[in-house]
Order: sequence, then C-alpha cells, then structure tokens
Amino acid sequence: MCLRSRPDCGHSLIELTVAGACMAILIVSAVPGLNHLQQEWTLWSAAHLMQASLQWGRMHAIATNTPVSMEVDAGGRRLFWSDPTTAEPLVNSIRNLPDAVRIVSFPKSPLKFYPRGNAAPAGTYVLQGDAGTYRVIVNIAGRIRLEKV
Repeated sequence: MCLRSRPDCGHSLIELTVAGACMAILIVSAVPGLNHLQQEWTLWSAAHLMQASLQWGRMHAIATNTPVSMEVDAGGRRLFWSDPTTAEPLVNSIRNLPDAVRIVSFPKSPLKFYPRGNAAPAGTYVLQGDAGTYRVIVNIAGRIRLEKV
C-alpha cells in the first residue's frame, strides 16, 4: 500500500492511461486550429511581403531619382520591379509568393513610382489565400496601406 505523502509513490496504470487519453483528445482537437493558424500566417506574411516590396519600390524611385514599375506575372504568384523604359527587372527585386497565396486582382497597367514618391496609376492589389483576402492599396500620393477583407 502506498500513501500519497511518500515521495516514492507512483501512479497507477489506469491514471496514466486516463491522462494519456486526455492529452490525445486535446492534441486532436488542436490540430485543425493549428492548420488554420498556419494558413492565416502564410496569407498575412504574403500581404506584408507585398506591402514591403511596394515600399521598397517607392524608396528606390526616390533614392535613385528614376521611376520604377511593378510587374505581376499572369498567374499572380510572382512580382518584381523593372525599369519602365527597358522593362528589365531590377536586380534582387523578384519576389515569389507562397504556393497557397495568389494576387487575384491588380491594376491593368503596371504601377509606377516616380522620383517624388507619387504613384500612377493608383490601385489595389488583392491577395487571396485559403484563410481569406487582403487588399494592398496604393493611392496617387504613393501612400500604401494594408487591410484585411
């Protein structure tokens, strides 16, 4: 017989089995939530990548005193900055979005930032993933904002 006040007392097999079953139920119930959380994180990070890339393009246009143009590929999975006159991509400006996220809507003509920081045409980029939708909005003054739809 084991008294609970003694330090060498252990747990019975039934107690360990019940504790293991409770842990298994908690883990199984948490997995769908973790999957959704991972999808939300992927979409959030892609939206912030888009916002950061737009900020980079604006600052590059101001710093180099030359306009730059943002291009989005036809599938909406890749974006990059290019020289508007030669259409050559700028070095290290190509950004690939995660597989689960696409740019589903963007301005028909490429967005250009000018040396004063303004943008033309102003427009909205819509990123869509399994967890929802984000909009990255660029106004004519070159201000960029991000909103969850």
